[in-house]
Order: sequence, then structure tokens, then C-alpha cells
Amino acid sequence: MGEQMDAFRENLNVEAARDAVPEMSAYEEPYYRSGPIVLSMFPRYLLIVFVLAVHVLFGIGYEAPEGEGGLNFVLNLLQLLVSTGIAGFFVVMIILTWINRFVNFSTSGGLYTVSLLIISITPGIFFLEEVLTNSFFSPYIGLEDSGFLPEWSSVYYLIFGGVYAGVMFILTVMYQRAFTYVITDKQVYLKKDFLKVIDSNSHAISLSKIENLKVERSLIGRILGYGSLHVITASGLGLKEESMSIGAGAVSDVAEAATKETSNIVIRLFRFFIFMMKLQRTRKTVDLDPEDCFYGIRRPMDVYALVNELRTRPGAPQDGEIASEENSEDSANNSEI
Repeated sequence: MGEQMDAFRENLNVEAARDAVPEMSAYEEPYYRSGPIVLSMFPRYLLIVFVLAVHVLFGIGYEAPEGEGGLNFVLNLLQLLVSTGIAGFFVVMIILTWINRFVNFSTSGGLYTVSLLIISITPGIFFLEEVLTNSFFSPYIGLEDSGFLPEWSSVYYLIFGGVYAGVMFILTVMYQRAFTYVITDKQVYLKKDFLKVIDSNSHAISLSKIENLKVERSLIGRILGYGSLHVITASGLGLKEESMSIGAGAVSDVAEAATKETSNIVIRLFRFFIFMMKLQRTRKTVDLDPEDCFYGIRRPMDVYALVNELRTRPGAPQDGEIASEENSEDSANNSEI
């Protein structure tokens, strides 16, 4: 066997690898089992810190230091937003949501965007409920004496910040542990089991189908020794086509939303806000979805070398070999019957 094959085989718990991928054939010999490490979820944990920090900032208050310059201007603007309470919180969270959406990180998907928008409007729900309680219509809807929700106060920023950050942290840990990657002498397995019935899938790639391998590591990944291994096939698995710029159509939509005179100012501002949320910086790159690559694994270059050894070793599987073996097994069973 090759050097990497021997090294990985010695450190592998074979039974654990087979248990992790029950669909593995009895004819296959596992050599590697892993999953994303904790540090690979750094952007997600960083977003949690930002969400918690914004809640703490509005919960305890903020006073900008005295001074001049661009940085001091930003700090004074932040102090002004904090002093406005609920409205300022909404503005800050919307800015955070838009930045997170635009930078195209692993947290820039629709689910995170919707979650941040819900967090943004949480204090506003309390405010609107209070307005309805004290409005002219309150006697007709049964809210004249008391509302459904308590009056919003600064301590609620800390409570909701802790709850939202805690839920996001737990889901991130579960998400990181949901992926299992296994390499055998015949196939590569990528398995996802997140919240069981909600999001669970698995697919196998024959070694003979792999056309290219690519290792991608961020600066932090290079320092700490982890990265992502992308398995690219002729069918396009492992690739994701995007563009580096914002589409001209999106820009024209934003301009139209801001300048269209047939709508009143509220509608125009609302449409402008919706279009801005849709803007996202894109690029052409390999697919960074943990479902489609060995995402955030340790020693990715060694795993790269392992796959190459398995693909090029004498007797490596060719197209259709696995299917032929399975058909032979079925034929043998039928003959026994």
C-alpha cells in the first residue's frame, strides 16, 4: 500500500467508519473518516458574537469617547443610534444583515438572512403592540386595559440577545456535527444528518468518477492546519458558477425602486429596502457547501494525497466496476436459490 494509505489505515476506527455510513458495501475497505472541525464554523460563531454584542450594546447603553476624525464620527453615530432605542436597534441590525448578506460568507444564505430580520423586528413587535393597546381602536379589540406583551425595556435586549445567541450557538454546533466524510478503496462518501428527519442525505462518488481535486484554505486555515477538499467530477459536482459583480438588472431595480414617482414615499422606501436585501456579491468558485465537499477538515493536503493514492494504485476501480461486483453478488445469490 501507499504511504498515506498505511498511515490513515493505522489510525482509523474501521467499525466506527462503517457505522457512520451503513450503505457502505461489504467489499469496500475504509481508510478515512472525519467531519468539519469546530474552527471551520468560525464565520457562524462570529455572527453570533455580533448579534449578542448589538443586544448588549443597546441593553447597557453606549457613550462615545471624545475626539475628532472619521472613527470618532462613526462612534458618535453609533451612540446616537443607541440613544434612539428600538429604532436605532432596527437600523443597526438591518445594516448587519445587509453586510452579512453582501459579503457572501457561509452565513449569507436565505435562512440566516430571515433569522436576522426576525431578530431585527423583535423589539418593534413589542412597540407596535403597545401602540395598539393605547390607540383609538383598543376598546374594540379588547386591549384597552392591558396588552398581550409587557412594555419593552432595556433588560429585554439582554434577555433576547442571550436567547437568540444561545439558539444560534446550539444549532451551529449541531450543524457542524451533522457531516461525516468517509473514504474507502472504491468510493468517497459525503453524509449529512442534521436534525434527523428535517435535513438528512447522503451520496457516494466512485473514485473512477473523480476528475480533479482541489484544496482550499483560508489564512486562518493555513495557520491552524485545516481546509476544504473539493472532489470535482465530470458532471460538475463540486463546482458552483457565480459572478464577481452585482447584476445590472439588480442595480436598475434598486434605482427604479428609489425614484419611481407613481408610488408614495413609504412604498418607495419599502421597495428600496427589499431590493437592497437582495443584493449579494457573488463569485465563480468551487462549491463550499459542506454537503458537496470535505469541508473544514484537518490535514487536507494529506487527505488529497490519500485520494490520489487510492485512485492511481494498481487495481483501482474503473467505471462500472462496483456495479459489476454487486450484479455478481446478486447472480450468486440467485444461483444458490
